[in-house]
Amino acid sequence: MKFTLAAAAALFTTALAGPVARTDDTIYQIKDFTLRKLDGKNISTMFFRILATNGGTLDFECSPYDPVTDAATERFEPDHVYFCGKNSVFSFNYIPAHDTQTNELFLWQHISETETLGGNAFLNDPICHAGGSNVNDFVCVVPPQEYFAITMKKLGA
Repeated sequence: MKFTLAAAAALFTTALAGPVARTDDTIYQIKDFTLRKLDGKNISTMFFRILATNGGTLDFECSPYDPVTDAATERFEPDHVYFCGKNSVFSFNYIPAHDTQTNELFLWQHISETETLGGNAFLNDPICHAGGSNVNDFVCVVPPQEYFAITMKKLGA
């Protein structure tokens, strides 16, 4: 009995001293999801905001970053992983419906060298209207009243 009690106390003390693994999920709302199609067909660039849903203050603007030009890309490639800006902790991948059955947005948040959160969401086709730079230019948006969120979970183990 003394051995069991001593072993339990040692394990409890070790557990308190060790690092705490993240077990809770994080949910981010995606707002202002916008695609730009300068030729009327292919996505030239995109933009969206990542908002906290837990009463936090996160309101992060995300657009596909091109490290070569050190700016938002003007030649978006579907199913390519982009950072949301220079030195951003967020990265994403967007697959439009014409490549799959539905539009899908993957989002990753790099917490540390050993911890990354990830999640995905399916979304309806954004509604397109004239963009203004030429007759084929379209700006496509997910309506503001349409709520979509991504539940982020710890990746790997």
